[in-house]
Amino acid sequence: MEFPWSYWLGAALLIWWAVDLISGEVYLWQPYRRSEQAGVYWLTMAIWGLVALSCFIYPHWQF
Repeated sequence: MEFPWSYWLGAALLIWWAVDLISGEVYLWQPYRRSEQAGVYWLTMAIWGLVALSCFIYPHWQF
């Protein structure tokens, strides 16, 4: 059984997301620290999380 490429990308992004969650620093256009800019940090984490999860939904889109 072969996984779609989007599953591999999604897994890599989820690992990256988890590392950012543990470290407390995330990068979108610039680095954001949870301790200094909590709102922007959590917004960026939500964006990255949605992008990662969309990789698992992508093969099942019906267009």
